[in-house]
Amino acid sequence: MINFNYLPLINMILVSCLAMFPNVVKAEQILLLNLQYKSDTTTTREIQFYGNDLDPNSTSIDDKFSLKIDGKSVDAPDELYRRLDRLRRNFSYDSLSGGIQDPPQRMVSCNLGGPAEGMILSARYLTYENFQIVDHEMRPVFGMAENCLFKDLYQPVNSNAREDARGVIEILNTLNLLDYSD
Repeated sequence: MINFNYLPLINMILVSCLAMFPNVVKAEQILLLNLQYKSDTTTTREIQFYGNDLDPNSTSIDDKFSLKIDGKSVDAPDELYRRLDRLRRNFSYDSLSGGIQDPPQRMVSCNLGGPAEGMILSARYLTYENFQIVDHEMRPVFGMAENCLFKDLYQPVNSNAREDARGVIEILNTLNLLDYSD
């Protein structure tokens, strides 16, 4: 038997839990940016940037970020984390990136021997509908070749988005060059 006297209390608890739900979701760290160093099909190094908010158009004092290089946590200044979050805005959804161009399928003559070397930046790519995020997925957004054999040259159509993606790669690559050994 259901005691209907407790229904208002159950309702109040349910509403309180639902009101706290966005904060619980925001506390979870989500992969936002991923820079992979490639040698042919092998990933030789990986830098991952995490945050607790998918939307690069919003900021909050509750925003938390973290960075990992090859799975090892790295401390960086909050200003750097916020800069990475701001830069990803221009290449993380179609209306600002102009879309992402896939690498052209062309035959390039290259007499270099050895593996194809390069970097691929992937970002949490967002789909908006009526100003709300309705879908998100990690997607390659920019590729940089380190030799002529590397073909994964993704890039945003919009030139500002391309420059911001290049800026993220430069920041993450600089962090990679610093010594984080214990």
